Amino acid sequence: VRSAALLLPPLVGGAVVVEALFAWPGLGLVAARAVAQRDPTVVAGVLLVVGVVQGLATALASAVAPRLDPR
Repeated sequence: VRSAALLLPPLVGGAVVVEALFAWPGLGLVAARAVAQRDPTVVAGVLLVVGVVQGLATALASAVAPRLDPR
């Protein structure tokens, strides 16, 4: 379960490719456009959101792991 939570950052990176390929609006394209336009405020906001989500996913995985595998 913990290793699954660590897969979140590559998924966000892959989201940019999927969103660009299928023209889906999302956080990945917002981040890519902000980097291209050199908008540090939006880039910082995207990184903050991704960091908070990563932290919550890791905390949730750490809390659930002992219940799923009580060794």
